[in-house]
Amino acid sequence: MRRAPGSSASAGFSLAGFLVVLLAIVVIGGTAVGYARWQSDIAAATDTAIDPAGSDTADAADEADDDLPAAPDSPDEVVEEPEEPAYEDPTFQVLEPTENRPQPVVLLVGDGYADGRGASNAGTAYSSLLARDLGWDVRLATMTGAGYVSTPPTLLDLLVQSPPDLAPDLVIVQGAYGADAPNDAAKSAVEELRTTIESQYGDVPVVVVTAFAPDGITGQLETRERTVARAWREDPDVLVLRPQLDGWSDPSPDDAGHELIATELVAALREAGLAP
Repeated sequence: MRRAPGSSASAGFSLAGFLVVLLAIVVIGGTAVGYARWQSDIAAATDTAIDPAGSDTADAADEADDDLPAAPDSPDEVVEEPEEPAYEDPTFQVLEPTENRPQPVVLLVGDGYADGRGASNAGTAYSSLLARDLGWDVRLATMTGAGYVSTPPTLLDLLVQSPPDLAPDLVIVQGAYGADAPNDAAKSAVEELRTTIESQYGDVPVVVVTAFAPDGITGQLETRERTVARAWREDPDVLVLRPQLDGWSDPSPDDAGHELIATELVAALREAGLAP
């Protein structure tokens, strides 16, 4: 298993001035990146298959019938559906080294972005910057093209191939669908990944970073991202971070883009209590 280049550092340094409060936006070279917590008013995602041609599909909320049933004995009144309880972020303790190790060990399971795609070298990838800034030993189970429902390897495959004796102190999952598939298939993949993390590594903290794209989350990609976020949200102990991008012109983040991702992720992890 590869180790992020920054993992050898014994301690990270503080990034004072960078805070994530629901939605943090930082702009460098025309790129804006932020991490937002789940919003309680997210519309339900559709369960239709993804069009290979990339055409947009409306959210189920847009397709819902506007006519609500009348309340019994009150023909002029409508019954309001109860609001879904607001999502509450789980709380964590600061990661401490275990198993007589000098640093906390973090397993990053992810796609090409987590693998360093777009960075000029391994040392400028966001995984390496994360290790450097927080003083963590970040191990990589990553591959370009991997996703929840991608052609193998999937994110689940990458997790299963990780050393069973790694005993990470934290698991971070970052990725998207990776292929065209019904939303129900993605939901099942999320559940299988979640249960496999638990069976393989026990009661380890889990942080999920959902999909992001060069031009932001819109159309069918937005539906996919919502589906993944909602599925992970079923476990109240999982922290879901939802990237927000604007004006990212290239297919992959360059060094500045990876630095932005790392900066916002570090701030979010600190806010969650996982790092001092």
